[in-house]
Amino acid sequence: MKVYIIDDDWDMINYFTVLLESAGHQVYSGVSGVSNLPKIVARKPDAILVDLVMAEMDGLELVGQLRAKKELAASKIIMVTSKDHDHWRKQAADAGVDGYITKPVDEATFASQVEAIVQPQ
Repeated sequence: MKVYIIDDDWDMINYFTVLLESAGHQVYSGVSGVSNLPKIVARKPDAILVDLVMAEMDGLELVGQLRAKKELAASKIIMVTSKDHDHWRKQAADAGVDGYITKPVDEATFASQVEAIVQPQ
């Protein structure tokens, strides 16, 4: 599975990358939704992990731009954030996310959570 991670924290990106690569997934990443949008479209990942709170463009705005790209129609978008309130879950769902995972993630189950959202059994 190809996964693209957008988070403004390199420590989070590196952590998620280790967890996903150790589960056999190919991972791409970046800290800016704006500059990575063309790269995401070009790679057509199976999953796009997006942080909610980012400086340049927040995750909800990024999800809107990703959903506007017909090339990404098959990609699953997963919000990975520390915001665990129903208000944010609803905002994310309304924006078009396919899944919502809260930080801190459980390293034992993170990859399988992403897999379950991308390929439900």
